[in-house]
Amino acid sequence: MEKFDAVIIGAGQSGMPLAKKISQKGLSVALIEKRAIGGTCINDGCSPTKTMVHSAKVAHLVSRAEDFGIRIENYKISQKGVKNRKNHIVEQFRGGAEKGLKKADNIKIIMGSAQFKSNHILSINTGKDEFEIYGDKILINTGSEPRIPEIKGLINSPFLTSTSIMDLNETPEHLIILGGGYIGLEFAQMFSRFGSKVTIIDKSERLVPKEDKDVSEEICAIFNEEGISTIFNAGVNEVTFRDNSFTLSYKNSEKEEKLKGTHLLIATGRIPSTKNLGLENAGIKTTSSGHVKVNNYFETNISNVYALGDVAGSPPFTHIAYHDAHLAFQHIYEKTSHSKEDRLVPYCIFIDPQLGRIGLNEAEAIEKGIKYKTGKFLMKHAGRALEVDETKGFFKVLVDPETKQIIGATILSMDGGEILAVLQMAMLGNITYDTIATLPIAHPTLAESLNNLMMQIEK
Repeated sequence: MEKFDAVIIGAGQSGMPLAKKISQKGLSVALIEKRAIGGTCINDGCSPTKTMVHSAKVAHLVSRAEDFGIRIENYKISQKGVKNRKNHIVEQFRGGAEKGLKKADNIKIIMGSAQFKSNHILSINTGKDEFEIYGDKILINTGSEPRIPEIKGLINSPFLTSTSIMDLNETPEHLIILGGGYIGLEFAQMFSRFGSKVTIIDKSERLVPKEDKDVSEEICAIFNEEGISTIFNAGVNEVTFRDNSFTLSYKNSEKEEKLKGTHLLIATGRIPSTKNLGLENAGIKTTSSGHVKVNNYFETNISNVYALGDVAGSPPFTHIAYHDAHLAFQHIYEKTSHSKEDRLVPYCIFIDPQLGRIGLNEAEAIEKGIKYKTGKFLMKHAGRALEVDETKGFFKVLVDPETKQIIGATILSMDGGEILAVLQMAMLGNITYDTIATLPIAHPTLAESLNNLMMQIEK
């Protein structure tokens, strides 16, 4: 039986950097991946979706070219061309990741699935043969996968997931999206701009219910303007597929309704990928939601086993999985522990305009009983936004009335994620909002709207 100082299950955005960091200490590492190097981010998530989002953005700009004094006639969308561009970017990123791992010393890449036999021994199935390996330490980074709800008839229909929808060669005539969360929103706007009729159906009362109501209302207005339909408070109870058409039966306001479409995307969230890991064989505990149960330092209840990223219940973002690897490495191998609870968690949703958030929003501040003052600046008043005709959305900030420090921000604007990073650094550096209000920021940039934002905070 081959023995390793560390065995990492999953070559995702925690697994890859961890393997490199551990190997650089002269320790032997086995990196096990059952599907493709790079994990969800490179293969199914960030890289391919954002590549396609930009193709949709180009299509949208072309469709309104006359707004900018440009006339373009008879343009067409090639869904196959969009897919091919996406595949090229994915292959480029995956190839770079594989090359980086192969260049590192002391790392053995094993393509296959892993199952615990004990807390130190894993059984590996490559599809061609099976064998066992020993790990002094074992780190789980298996990520998450689409959650498929239990709806009558759904499992027997050719529904799409956030992975399979990106491999379509033809643009759907009418795409129904079950789920009004972040994933559903990105695909809704994307395919609407490719030319699909799009309907979002959700059991919640509004889009992105975790965000403040004014954010949800603004996104809804933007989507309505682009022709995207929304159905709320709707519980789907049956799906049928007949004659190349889906029919969803749902209950809305005590009435039974039906919705027909050519394609159905299931975007009802994700679940941790723990199935077939054999966690019970090692006595590894999970939470009620199925995540591997860990403490603030990624330790499971088994002393030599750790879990990171989505599978461990960390916020489901690539940058957080990457940060998990950094924190776990410090704790396990450098004995300089920093709790994962101490970090700020930024995120950006790549609708257009982008939705970025960090820290508290108003709903959370009220729930926690935290006093705050707020400021809001509309993009229709921003010079840079007016120049490029991207005037949807707003900047919104929450500040502590006494310390004047920023406690949260929501940025719904063009390049919102870039602005979010500026505020993140201000929060980490304890820079007060009145300092930013009078800061000389380069003109004409979007960032200078932060001056205006901070001036809107009520006195």
